[in-house]
Amino acid sequence: MRRKLLLGVGPWVVFSLVLRFGSLHAITIAWIVFFVLQFTFGLKYFKALNPLSYVSLLLFAFLFLNSLNLWFLWGIVYAAPICYGTFTLTALVSVLVNRPFTLTHARMQTPREFWQHPVFLTINKHLSLFWAAAFAVNCIAMLFEHQVLWLSLIVTYVVLGSAIWFTERYPAYYRERAKKRRETTTVVPTENLGSTV
Repeated sequence: MRRKLLLGVGPWVVFSLVLRFGSLHAITIAWIVFFVLQFTFGLKYFKALNPLSYVSLLLFAFLFLNSLNLWFLWGIVYAAPICYGTFTLTALVSVLVNRPFTLTHARMQTPREFWQHPVFLTINKHLSLFWAAAFAVNCIAMLFEHQVLWLSLIVTYVVLGSAIWFTERYPAYYRERAKKRRETTTVVPTENLGSTV
C-alpha cells in the first residue's frame, strides 16, 4: 500500500512544491512534465472515457498556457485551488449523473459481469463522494497557502493519502457488510418455522 500511496501523492507533492518555490522557468518545465505524465500514464483512462482525466488534461493545458502568456494573474496565484475546485465539481457531477468517475478504475480490476451489480455501483458512488470531499477540503486549504503555507501543504498531502487509503480499504469493507446483511435477511427464524406446521 505504501508504494501506491507514494505513486499517488508523490507527483502532487513535487509539483506543488515547484509551483510554490520554483522560478518561472522551473514552473514552466514542471507544467510540461506534469502534462506529459498526465497524458502518458493516464492514456488507458482516456480510452475508458474517465471524466476526471479529460477535465484534468484540459485544465492543465489552460493553466500551462496561462503561465506562459500571463493572461490571468489569478490563474497563477490560485492554480491549486482552481484544480481542486474543478476536481470537486467533476466528481460530484459524475455521481449526480450516475456515472461515478471511480467506475473507470474499478472496471479495470473487476470482471464485466459485476459492473451492473448494485453493490459495485454503490461502492463507487461512495468512493467518488469521498474523493469529492477530499478535493473540496484541499481546495479550501490551498486558498490559505499564502498565509499558512506549510500547514496547507501538509493538509493536502494527508487528505490525498487518506483518500487513497479509503479507496483501497472501503470496497472490501462494504462488500463484507453487504454479504452479512444478505445472509441475515435470508435466514428464516426457527420460531416461525414451528408455527407453520
